[in-house]
Formats: sequence, structure tokens, C-alpha cells
Amino acid sequence: MTELPYTIDNVSLIQEFIDETHKRISEGVQITFTNKASNELQELAIEFEIDVEDIESAIMDLTVENYYRGIDPSGSADFNVCAFCINLNSERGTVQIYLKYGLEVNGLQILLFSNHRPNYPMSQPFRN
Repeated sequence: MTELPYTIDNVSLIQEFIDETHKRISEGVQITFTNKASNELQELAIEFEIDVEDIESAIMDLTVENYYRGIDPSGSADFNVCAFCINLNSERGTVQIYLKYGLEVNGLQILLFSNHRPNYPMSQPFRN
């Protein structure tokens, strides 16, 4: 997955991705979890009492500063996919989460590929 460099155009591209995500969720589109993401969510639930609503709230709280990598600026993919790093507050403290999801280009689906604690430090190129 490509990391876009910090440019005004790329910041706008990621903001559009986040805005489209917020629009879809606000209009009632449900987030679909892959099997991998469902398994990861079970681990987060056991360890940190994080559930689907927490993940949805985290996605709704995303900003361009949370951007890690992703999105194909060519617009030729079936899904626009981005990864983000966000801190979630849980009953057991704050935990850093890697979120990777895609927005269907010719549809409304929001597909969550991954939601887990990062395996290594994550750069956030748009963070000031």
C-alpha cells in the first residue's frame, strides 16, 4: 500500500475519502467486516472491551492526521482503500488501533479489512 506524500492535493484526497465515509455511515450504510477483521475485533473485545460501535465511532472520528497510507489516486480500483492509526479509549485504557478499510467506488459498501493493534510503529505523514 502506497504512502502518499504530504501535498495539498493529497490532503484533499484523503479528506474526501473521510468525508465520503462519514456520509455513508450517516446515511445508514453498515460497515462490513471481513473474516480477518471480525477475528481481530474479537481479540480487541477480549483484551480491551472494544466492540463494533467503538470501531464505527473511531472511523467517524478520523481526520487526515490519522492517515497512514493508501488510496490509489488513479481512481482505477473497485475500492478506494486507506489505512489509519487512531487511539481508542476503552474501559481498560487507551489503545492504538490500525484501521484499514475500503469504500466501494461504484456502490455504497464500506469494507473493513483490518482493525488491530499495530505490529510496529506507524508513521503518520499528514500529522503536523
